[in-house]
Amino acid sequence: MEKKESKNALGEKLNHALDKFLRHIDSVKDTLPMFMLLVSPYAVKSVEEFGDFLKNNAKEIKTDKDTMSLLIKSDEAQLFETLEKNASISKIATKIVPESLFVSLISQYDAFLNRLLRVIFEIKPEILNSADRSITFSQLVEYGSVQDARNYIIEKEIDTVLRKSHSEQFDYLERILAMELRKDLSAWKAFVEITERRNLFVHCDGVISSQYVKNCSLEENKYFSIGKKIDVTPEYFIEAYRCLYEITVKLTHTVWRKLLLSDMKNADNELNCVCYNLINNKSYNLADTILQFACEQKKKHNSMTENIFTINLALSKHLNGKQVEVKNILEKKDWSACSDEFKLAFEIISENYEEAYLLMKKIGKNGNVSKTEYKQWPLFKKIREKKEFKKVYKEIFKEDYSILETPRRPLAELIEKFKKDSIKKKNSKKIASNK
Repeated sequence: MEKKESKNALGEKLNHALDKFLRHIDSVKDTLPMFMLLVSPYAVKSVEEFGDFLKNNAKEIKTDKDTMSLLIKSDEAQLFETLEKNASISKIATKIVPESLFVSLISQYDAFLNRLLRVIFEIKPEILNSADRSITFSQLVEYGSVQDARNYIIEKEIDTVLRKSHSEQFDYLERILAMELRKDLSAWKAFVEITERRNLFVHCDGVISSQYVKNCSLEENKYFSIGKKIDVTPEYFIEAYRCLYEITVKLTHTVWRKLLLSDMKNADNELNCVCYNLINNKSYNLADTILQFACEQKKKHNSMTENIFTINLALSKHLNGKQVEVKNILEKKDWSACSDEFKLAFEIISENYEEAYLLMKKIGKNGNVSKTEYKQWPLFKKIREKKEFKKVYKEIFKEDYSILETPRRPLAELIEKFKKDSIKKKNSKKIASNK
């Protein structure tokens, strides 16, 4: 019994390492649009002010055959310098902050790997037996206990691993776990490019180096030519976020299933929670990727877990408008032999709403689908809009259906408010200019 509890506790540590990372990169991801929304209008304004000054106060003159210069009155020189500096700083900010936040994403990954390795060493301490680490007798005396000495060796081992390239770190993990981690990992090439681009921003001011081209297995072209500066667009930033999300979820749950086979129930539950949150946040493409990974796991806790992963994969694609793919997923299984809640899910995703209403009545008030689930479960997102759904809900629970809103993240609310305020300001300016 103690051994089982120990395995569960170690599984919780793996999950905590992943959950902490996902929360941190979600925070970083939310920060970028907030910054761009706040700063971009002021950057545009400062550039426009400088442009207006040049248009009205500067005169372009030829200083020689090939060079043009600006002629400005001496009493306006200070204003020129101030406006030019404001415009320059604003433009730099819109470039450097996305780069800094991008670097932060990779830093969060490095911190995640640190935590993951500590749990791996705790689960499988014999790994350290093969580590090329030694301490002197005087150091052992200084530490005072074998545990303190062991902690020292762990610190040295992790420090050495984190100093390796991200590709070499996977080499190390594959060696100590005796398994392939990159086989069929579609995000691997993107992961290598992301981590190498991070190095460019940290060490080369974003200028493409021959090492970057080589390590990313790229061919030089107009997009990736040595000496060219690259940047971080909002689209690229989101792709990097998704890549790191995918890599860390897959890595954590591969390790979990490899080292803690008896903790499969908790592993499956936590993996399903990750997928559910993605669907709930409308991150359908990322949810599809993780759910496909979940469905492909050869070992699952039980058949119900397998059904949950399959239904959620179909649901994610259903909500994303991929109905052809939904049909292919659902037809692989005979859902008529499953419990009523799975039959209900099948009928709703298949948009057989009349059959769904009959199953809702059959499940009833005290069945496996609660009032809260009818209000919050993404499965009911589309059917909730139907009048008949509200009628059946009232018949079952003897009360009117009311919307139960899921709280949004404060930053999301702030971004939406800023957008609305910006639209109001633009409309006010239009009205004023038309008068």
